[in-house]
Amino acid sequence: MKKLLAASLISSVFMVSAQAGPSNKPRVLLVASSTDTLVLKDGKKDPTGFYLDELYVPAQRLIDEGYDVVIATPTGKKPVMDKTSVQVELFDNQAELDRALQFVASYPSMQKPITLKQAAAKLDDFVAVYVPGGHAPMNDLMQDADLGKILQRFHAQGKPTAFLCHGPIAALAALPQSKDYRAALVASGTEKAKGSAKNWIYDGYKMTIFSNAEEYIIEKEVLHGNVPFYVADALKAAGGQVSNGPEWKSYVVRDRELITGQNPQSDKELATKLIEALAEKSGK
Repeated sequence: MKKLLAASLISSVFMVSAQAGPSNKPRVLLVASSTDTLVLKDGKKDPTGFYLDELYVPAQRLIDEGYDVVIATPTGKKPVMDKTSVQVELFDNQAELDRALQFVASYPSMQKPITLKQAAAKLDDFVAVYVPGGHAPMNDLMQDADLGKILQRFHAQGKPTAFLCHGPIAALAALPQSKDYRAALVASGTEKAKGSAKNWIYDGYKMTIFSNAEEYIIEKEVLHGNVPFYVADALKAAGGQVSNGPEWKSYVVRDRELITGQNPQSDKELATKLIEALAEKSGK
């Protein structure tokens, strides 16, 4: 009975805060994919989307620290959740998982995201950008021109720019030839793709992303097929100084404004690093 009352109280408090109107709080742009399918190497289509803990944990931490989180997608439609990410093991307990699901179901900006084009037109409104993972960023985000503009501006201004798990692949949107780069990755692999990987703003940056070793496990146990390309290899071919920690353990790399986390287990550490970077940038 006590657990039910506590859950009800948490839900009520969340709903009140979620329904609150605009404020003068600093705003963080959270970018998610508009796609829900990953085409594997053999042409098979696999359901995809954002990973629940990767979106919720940093977003809730930002909200708790006094930031407004604004969701944006390429098309402006609500992002789709990868159902395989609904795992209590990725959260502290069942109650936290329930809170995450409640957030996705009721947080106003999740229901009506802005488009990346709208976000790109008002970049002074945002103090940071964050991109969670799941395989979906491998589709549209890594070749989205508006996201490329956002990243280039944030890079020029030194604004905190964070990515988690597969999310760092979206940093390739800042390539002048991002569409060509992705097409070459899928068709011919990293060696042929290098010709389209010139003048990347993150060339030479230290970073991390979901490791090949972890992806091999996902391919075997979840996808039952091969991804169209390996995200770690794609960042390396573009000039990223990619490193990885142990599989399924938190590992976060910060280099200047860029903050990257390796896997779902890195959600809390990445959120902490992002909060620290925001405090440094604001002089607090």
